[in-house]
Amino acid sequence: MVKKALKDAHDQVLFLASMVNDLATLSRAEPGKLAVEPTTIDVATLLKNLAANYGNQAGAKQLEFVTKLDPGAVSLQSSELYVREILQNFITNSIKYTEKGSVTVIASPIEKGVRFSIKDTGIGISKSDQEKLFDKFFRSEDYRTRKTNGTGLGLYVTMKLARLLHADIDVNSRLNEGSTFTITIPNLS
Repeated sequence: MVKKALKDAHDQVLFLASMVNDLATLSRAEPGKLAVEPTTIDVATLLKNLAANYGNQAGAKQLEFVTKLDPGAVSLQSSELYVREILQNFITNSIKYTEKGSVTVIASPIEKGVRFSIKDTGIGISKSDQEKLFDKFFRSEDYRTRKTNGTGLGLYVTMKLARLLHADIDVNSRLNEGSTFTITIPNLS
């Protein structure tokens, strides 16, 4: 009984911390409030850190967490903080909405940048929901989505950060067949 209460309290603290983080990032993401300071990002190190940070979370759900690095995707000139925050948001959503299978993060080179794909074997997203996915406070009416906590701000903040980085986001998803979020990030000078 006490153990369950402690777990519930812990889950709520994590939810509130996530909400505060989203709201803080959102308030800074308003035009002119966030500065992009490009640095050289070592893509292999970034993927290794993501695997270290999210491998256990995926493993706790019996999911395989895989990273794949195309040898040509060596480095990226962008904001490491914002790139990491964008990828983390896609990864946490993939883990949250995947009950079995895997979450895979792929980095591949593009001309003057890097393309990241986060692919899962989760519940998928309907076509009508895909159109509203990046709207502020949007949460799907799908009962499987409603089982988990969420503010509907994560992907909205992600899109704001992507725009700051001049990045493009593409979503490919089908209900019950998983989702792939692809973000193409150009080098910033």
